[in-house]
Amino acid sequence: VADICEVPLTHVEGVVTFYTMFRLKPPGKYHLQVCTCVPCCLVGGTELLEHTEKILDIHAGHTTDDGVFSIEEMECIGACSFAPAIIVNEDYHEQVTPEKMDKMIDELRQ
Repeated sequence: VADICEVPLTHVEGVVTFYTMFRLKPPGKYHLQVCTCVPCCLVGGTELLEHTEKILDIHAGHTTDDGVFSIEEMECIGACSFAPAIIVNEDYHEQVTPEKMDKMIDELRQ
């Protein structure tokens, strides 16, 4: 890309690492994007992210060893009225609790 655009590689790396829609590695089969903006945090978004990291035994920005799950912390996914919210691949899930997250992950594992 840097060669085609005739820009230094560091410029391309800066863009890729700044914007969340670009990745250096492909996400897992199920990409869990957990919103941690202010409205979501006020109703448990941060705790939901921590819970998800714990049950999958990975941190945000990583993928499970089997390549099935990846977690990404998002600043805002535009679902503030239904917080806390997450996106799994392209599907929005609203008012997600740790219990709902457990059930969702169990269903995705099957």
